[in-house]
Amino acid sequence: MNGPNGKPRRYTWPWFVLAVFLLGVALAILWMIFEVQTIRQERNLNAPSSTNSAP
Repeated sequence: MNGPNGKPRRYTWPWFVLAVFLLGVALAILWMIFEVQTIRQERNLNAPSSTNSAP
């Protein structure tokens, strides 16, 4: 299990898994931000106008 000089082996694959996970979280956050902005814009366009022409 130990290397030739007695030090424990350091694996690099957990760092790749961590990087992919963090990238996925960041992309999900960005996607949600853009979706919320899109929905807000749609609601503002469909909102009734504030100037009512009541008799």
